[in-house]
Amino acid sequence: MATIKIALDKRADHTTKDNKHPLVLRIGHAGKTRDIPFNLHLKENQYNFNTGKITGILNAVRHTKRTHKIYSDVDLWVHENQGGIKKWEMDRLKSEIEERFFKISPSRTILNHGGKYLSRLRLEQRFSTASSYEDALKSLIKFRRHLKGMTDTKIKTLYEIKEDKLVPLDEFKDLDMEIKAIDYGFAKDFKAYLSNRYKSKNTPAIFLRSLQAIMNDAGKTFEDLRSHKPLSNIKKKSHANAPAPLDLEDIHKIRMLELEPRTPIWDNRNYLLFMFNNMGMNFFDMAILKRFQFEDNRIKYFRKKTHYEGDYFSVLQSDESLKIINHYLNGQKDNEYLFPIIPENTSPERLHKVNKAKAKIFNEYAARIAALLGIEKKITTYTLRDTWTNIGLDMGIDIRKISSGLGHSSVQVTEKHYGKSVTAKILDEINAKITGA
Repeated sequence: MATIKIALDKRADHTTKDNKHPLVLRIGHAGKTRDIPFNLHLKENQYNFNTGKITGILNAVRHTKRTHKIYSDVDLWVHENQGGIKKWEMDRLKSEIEERFFKISPSRTILNHGGKYLSRLRLEQRFSTASSYEDALKSLIKFRRHLKGMTDTKIKTLYEIKEDKLVPLDEFKDLDMEIKAIDYGFAKDFKAYLSNRYKSKNTPAIFLRSLQAIMNDAGKTFEDLRSHKPLSNIKKKSHANAPAPLDLEDIHKIRMLELEPRTPIWDNRNYLLFMFNNMGMNFFDMAILKRFQFEDNRIKYFRKKTHYEGDYFSVLQSDESLKIINHYLNGQKDNEYLFPIIPENTSPERLHKVNKAKAKIFNEYAARIAALLGIEKKITTYTLRDTWTNIGLDMGIDIRKISSGLGHSSVQVTEKHYGKSVTAKILDEINAKITGA
């Protein structure tokens, strides 16, 4: 149960030169202690802990009544609400008491609440999402720098870890801002800044949606922010990237390319073909496959990007894929990686960063393969997914089946990404019939 008492804060750095100490309401809860100051500095003989009486200062009687009333009101409130309070964290209890009884407006800054939100994502081991959301917060801090005329320098991280929680670094506290201060005008200016700064048309939308997620969470956490939604009327439309798929002839060339076995470029050609053969599997999904997920000539996995939605796949392996897998079977234990892409000792926290580095290496070798074969199209980790989809559409396979293979939540998602390809093929057929071509 939470406890409260009136005390003098005798810490050396809080004591004045004339040996006066802050009078505080001391809260005990969940094994932690926090102080809320009464904005009074007293000598030890100026407060009677038995009677609660303050003496020897101006308006001593009024201060005595005020401190006694606050203590009594908080004590009664804690007693009446102890059932709910016992489930709270200390910071929430302190904040509630400050707001209710000391009339202190709570500080709801974007970096502070962002740190709490990211801490939760990290606890769920959603490190990639946490990193993406921190990138959005970094862009906001860079905009704040821009407004202040400061130099735009690279930000490695906004936070340090204290007691398993992300706490904003001191160097960014002056650039932090209250969530309530983020209004519609600020949001419009921020979007314009993002649009001017980043080449990709999707980056502003991604960052704005990430910030909106943090602010929506703050609105669900704090009553005074519930109706504060300045980003809701800011357009955050995504722009579909035009797919640049390979065709079957390109895939055949890649298969037939003679490469020295057991070399990095040979490995990456194997990964490329494996991804294509497994319905355009995402590079990350392939990199984190474990030995136990290969059974009865099938690869069974949950798609990392949408595993919270239950996107499970069980793919029968082709002869080519089985041959590739057999190259890398070397007595791994069930929980070891199937392919030698991610080092075995990589922590979950570092996994997404290591994957980004490995994906970059894959893209470099894919570019070399394309150059060797005279393929002018750019091959990346995303190309195989687009290729698998495009070849399927060319063959006239129902888009609903294609959508299922891609793990999309609906056909509408597939049409959004590949609708132009589908429309073009339909119009080509119609035009050919009409013109007799």
